[in-house]
Amino acid sequence: MTYEWQDALLGEGDLARRAAALVPRLLAHPAVTLDQVSRLRGHIDDCIGRLGTLLAEMENAGADQVLLEAAHTAREAWQSLAHKAAERSRLFETGVVDVRPTLSDNKDKGAATH
Repeated sequence: MTYEWQDALLGEGDLARRAAALVPRLLAHPAVTLDQVSRLRGHIDDCIGRLGTLLAEMENAGADQVLLEAAHTAREAWQSLAHKAAERSRLFETGVVDVRPTLSDNKDKGAATH
């Protein structure tokens, strides 16, 4: 069973590392929509659930501590991304908009109004 757990953890760890690089950029993109963020949150929740199931299975079988720590680390990475996505969703819900100067704003040095 250890081999299967190692293989699963390698895949989950790789996916979590790639997501950690991509998700914050996506969430910060000014054109991201609430629907996109909601779907992303669903995918992140799926990953957390999958790791939770794997972790419970490993704990019940008395897996090696190194494997358990790897599973915890990957789950924590996903939970961090879930928190960031939830924060972005709240911005949509509260109507807070990130206002940044546009090229046309540089002419008059005024505040962006979009």
